[in-house]
Amino acid sequence: MSSKQPVVTKADITAGLRRVGIARGEVVFVHSSLSAFGWVEGGADAVIDALLDVVGPEGTVVMPAFTWRKFHAITEPVVFDLAHESVQDEVGIIPESFRLRPEALRSTHLCHSVSAIGPHAREVLSDGVKSFGRGSTFARLEALDAWYLFLGATMGSCTAMHHVEDLMQVPYRYYREFKGTAVLLPDGTRQPCRSVEFLPQPGVRQDLQKMERVFAENGVLRTTQIGNAKIINLRLRDLVRVGLQCLEQDIEFLLK
Repeated sequence: MSSKQPVVTKADITAGLRRVGIARGEVVFVHSSLSAFGWVEGGADAVIDALLDVVGPEGTVVMPAFTWRKFHAITEPVVFDLAHESVQDEVGIIPESFRLRPEALRSTHLCHSVSAIGPHAREVLSDGVKSFGRGSTFARLEALDAWYLFLGATMGSCTAMHHVEDLMQVPYRYYREFKGTAVLLPDGTRQPCRSVEFLPQPGVRQDLQKMERVFAENGVLRTTQIGNAKIINLRLRDLVRVGLQCLEQDIEFLLK
């Protein structure tokens, strides 16, 4: 452990979550970086336990279980093993530890599945068809007035902005199906994959980080510090509202 790294405890994380508005009974979607905190006593499990404790048994925690890098460009049918397909390389150790918890449920979308624990878990998983837009996990989280939380992760990982792009039907993205691909469920059942991905056109480069300034200017961000990690929180409904305003004014606002 480096002498420059702060030691962060579960109690520190719990207090920080409450400072940015996370409370009992809430639904919260979490982007995270364990290394951003410094040295966390108890590692990823301490972060997960703090989240679950703060929302309580009435609340629901949702995390990305994305496999976009692995599957979005496949040209041959694959079998998506829901129980064993790791997400650590794409979204980190906290979401990987979270999805491995026995009470966690995972959605069946090939590229943008999520894991969830809590009474709204099945509701937010959606049907595994659309990654974003109407009928997707993000639409269901929006309907539940969920928080959208960044624990040391940057706004560059703000996947929900693609939900806004889908709602606006931006011209630089297109839908792609994965015909012939299958999903292997945890009970061993195999079913056809119905996933549709909203992909950027070749050569498209985006700047999602700029949205932090925009959200701050609109007064919808709550921020604090836990160890070395900057914590950012906002309501997903506010994210969608402000994001739609940006794209209505300039449909290419998110492009570099």
